[in-house]
Amino acid sequence: MRILNSTLDIFITSMELSRYLQSPELLSSIASMHPDVLRDVLLGRTRQWYAEHADARQLIESNLHRLGSVPGTGINAFIDHVGLHYFEKLLALCLGAEKFRSFLDTHVDTGRAVSMLETARSEGKAVLCAAPHFGAVEFIAPSLASRGFELTAALRFKTEQLSQAAHAHAQAFAASGLFAAISFIEVGKPGTHAALDMAAVLRRKSILLTVFDEKTDYSVPVQLFSTQVWGGAGLDKLLTFCGVPTAVFAAFMVRLSGGKYRLDLEQVRGEPNDAITGMYARLEEKARRHTEQWYFLHEEIPFIDGTSPDSAGAAV
Repeated sequence: MRILNSTLDIFITSMELSRYLQSPELLSSIASMHPDVLRDVLLGRTRQWYAEHADARQLIESNLHRLGSVPGTGINAFIDHVGLHYFEKLLALCLGAEKFRSFLDTHVDTGRAVSMLETARSEGKAVLCAAPHFGAVEFIAPSLASRGFELTAALRFKTEQLSQAAHAHAQAFAASGLFAAISFIEVGKPGTHAALDMAAVLRRKSILLTVFDEKTDYSVPVQLFSTQVWGGAGLDKLLTFCGVPTAVFAAFMVRLSGGKYRLDLEQVRGEPNDAITGMYARLEEKARRHTEQWYFLHEEIPFIDGTSPDSAGAAV
């Protein structure tokens, strides 16, 4: 099978994987599943999908090769972390608010991150948490909400069904009293103005969670390992436009041994364009230590050579 080499191919393949792992049959039975069963099911389905799609495996290998300086990592280990990403995405659906809060309390270390956010808030600053497609990114928002931080997440849902489910669960979790409110800005949704809404969040001195390792019309060239990619997703323009003192963090939910996690907030300083450079420097540091957790490697990385796709917003 040929290596994927067009935007349409990448989009279709990503959608196929997402639909396969989030099938209606699985979603309809997830509420009765034990988390260990859900993890095993998703790992098994992910391994099976990649075994049947040699072109998708080749894309991972091609990305690793083109980045050059990334330490070697087994493709099978990387595929398992793709499966873990979907496990983390769906875990709340099989636990409910109370059990999910208990899971986060016992499995996620947010101590240092909470302290950094409290300092930023005490200084009267807005907070921008910019995450890459890395590790257990799906746990960042609920972990912060479980610690009492209200926040807004800017992302793109692949289907209206997922959008409705996310809104419903956020409302149910907030109503339980165990989580602070999580709001959503849906990037690319017709009739919305994501950039203006994101700026409004920062101007209210609130917390905005979004992604930075994607190509948009406002991305800039950044260095990543041995090559240049389009990155920043226009966040430098956002910081300039909002015009308020903002604490900027690169956010990483790192998977640890024994099913544990740690939220690392790495503060980046300087002018808005320096913040983007800092985000990618932190991403490279994390990817060197945990290459298999950078799940963006299973998609088309926006290399600056005319082959990268034009995309915007985090798809979930």
